[in-house]
Amino acid sequence: MTIGLNSNEKRVLDLIKQDPFLTQAKLAEVLSINRSTLANIVSSLTQKRYLQGRAYIVNELTDIFCIGAMNIDRIFQLKAPLLNYTSNPVNSTITVGGVARNVAENLGRMELSVSLLSLAGSDADFEEIKTVTQPFVNLDHVKTLENHNTSSYTAILGENGQMEVAFADMEICDQMNGEWVSSYQLPIQNCQLIAMDLNLNKSGVQQVIHLAKKQKIPLVVIPVSGPKMNHLPEDLSGITWLVVNQDESEEFFKRKVENENDFLHLAHLWIEKGVENVIITRGTNQLLYVNKAKKNTYFQPPRNPNVIDVTGAGDSFVAGLIYGLKKAYPPNEAIHYGITNSYYTVQSASTVRQNLQAHLFEQERQTIGNCEIH
Repeated sequence: MTIGLNSNEKRVLDLIKQDPFLTQAKLAEVLSINRSTLANIVSSLTQKRYLQGRAYIVNELTDIFCIGAMNIDRIFQLKAPLLNYTSNPVNSTITVGGVARNVAENLGRMELSVSLLSLAGSDADFEEIKTVTQPFVNLDHVKTLENHNTSSYTAILGENGQMEVAFADMEICDQMNGEWVSSYQLPIQNCQLIAMDLNLNKSGVQQVIHLAKKQKIPLVVIPVSGPKMNHLPEDLSGITWLVVNQDESEEFFKRKVENENDFLHLAHLWIEKGVENVIITRGTNQLLYVNKAKKNTYFQPPRNPNVIDVTGAGDSFVAGLIYGLKKAYPPNEAIHYGITNSYYTVQSASTVRQNLQAHLFEQERQTIGNCEIH
């Protein structure tokens, strides 16, 4: 069944696709339902952006748009403690990454309809990205730029799998500006959810927030790092969900957390800026969820004894959250899906775990149990 539609909506949409000029009277007759019910169904399809205008023009609808970076990840894991000014023995891997791309692949593997809006160089790195990503994600909206390199990310991991230092060549992302976003306004405004990372420059971020607010499209924002927090505007109304860590929050508000009250205050500051729902993570420590009514809920991610690589932990958490939201689970349960996906992703050497499937993911959720504290 088409995601987000009930059985009657699906039947009406199928008939309209066959003949867009059917009248509501004829549709009601064919489906053996009354006119008022049919009118409500058509109104619902229009609100959900499956239809536009008369005669019922069927939108080619991508359920989710992921906007932001795509890149090649080069991971080097140290075999011994890092020594400066000399050669260090490592194990190395090359994988496909980028925050928006990682979220998109996760969602595609979960069998959701997802498109990636990004920029790439016309080079071998982009060809590698396409090979890995296209089976799960629509890349029709990825534009290649001459005289630019596809983004790359290089991370140095300690013996325990924790990141020690990373390097990012993301110059092409400077082209992800407001004008670039506006050139994709029509497909963006016809989607049902947007996930955006902060690799876009500030004007690009502002334009996405503006479109989401204007079209009433749920928007999930994923900060990338402390330095990218200045890409956010002052007014954050239009952001439905913000998934941010403590360091990034401290950077944005220029406040250091000294105790638990400071941590809670940071979350409330995000709400006061206009964010409807904020999740602040702290690695393996308790994460905090606060909604626009300033209701606070803590979650304790389960201890994970099998950590291999934490590189994709945050992206997989966001994808799990979005999966839960798209399945219409309550926010607290959607957060559990985020915790579940992150828990299993860090047990994999891949930034996006290769065994991720929707039916298995549902089973994995049951193994995690209730992480809610209060």
